[in-house]
Amino acid sequence: MELERQSLAVLQQFGRTYRAYASAFEQRIGHPLPRWRILYALYGHEGPIAQKPLADRVGMDPGALTRQLKALQELGWIERTTSERDNRMTNVTLTTAGRDIVDQALPRRSEFLQEVLVNVSETTMHNLSKGLAQLEAGIADAVARTTAERDAA
Repeated sequence: MELERQSLAVLQQFGRTYRAYASAFEQRIGHPLPRWRILYALYGHEGPIAQKPLADRVGMDPGALTRQLKALQELGWIERTTSERDNRMTNVTLTTAGRDIVDQALPRRSEFLQEVLVNVSETTMHNLSKGLAQLEAGIADAVARTTAERDAA
């Protein structure tokens, strides 16, 4: 029971840490983290990318991605076009204005990350990464078991 309580406390701390990071990121960089992840993914991609691979790249639900893309398109930072080969696919491209937004934010992002990580050792970062990968694997296993149990019922 003690291990379960400690594990729950760590998971709750993880949630608090992520929310604090996302809030500080938005204050310093000027963009909500989900929006930034999309802009940065497009910035690092040459040419248009279909929405499905973009959703996979940024780890976002397709519906949430569509809502974000609509807002980014209204700002003039991206363009969405229907694929010429398959009219069911929508391609996304970063506009020149969107590229300028990322160019302006990158120095602030770099400075922010340096400040956030100044007291975190390389060993700690390695161990955190390893632990988070194990946590993600455990979550995936639990979801798979739940799905299998539901399908068997």
